[in-house]
Amino acid sequence: MTNSDLAARARSIMALEDQKKDIADEITERYADAKTNGYTVAALKRAIKIARMDSEQRARHESEQSDLLLYLEEIEGRSMREAAE
Repeated sequence: MTNSDLAARARSIMALEDQKKDIADEITERYADAKTNGYTVAALKRAIKIARMDSEQRARHESEQSDLLLYLEEIEGRSMREAAE
């Protein structure tokens, strides 16, 4: 390992870090644009997160959501039938 090898690696990493910051800034701008156009950013972020899940993660998420609704209905004293009406 030489100093020039280390310097080249460091420059490469720094360039990637700069690209990462630029991409993060672009993502922030896209969310701001969505908000300006009336979209709920929190919901959009959550939808994107769910859309990017693989099938196993998605199945786990859907199971958790189902449990959550069931628990909420129980806590609030509603049955699923009442909630649907």
